[in-house]
Amino acid sequence: MPEEIQALVVERVAGNSFTDLYGLRASCKTMKALAERSRVNHFYDVLSVPRRLNMPPELFKTCYAERNPSTLYMKGVQFS
Repeated sequence: MPEEIQALVVERVAGNSFTDLYGLRASCKTMKALAERSRVNHFYDVLSVPRRLNMPPELFKTCYAERNPSTLYMKGVQFS
């Protein structure tokens, strides 16, 4: 499968589930490398992360820098 298609798969999985993304990362070296690209941070659904997991602040900052819609929403709510 072409790398562009693989990257799209990783981005869509990142938007659906952190659990599925980590499973995909564990499947092979190529998927792990694609999942670690910063562009994937744009697609995370930060609002769906269970509160008990305590998302690391660095990940939140990285997602915000990538203009992740969930983090933009959270920042907007915080400052309104």
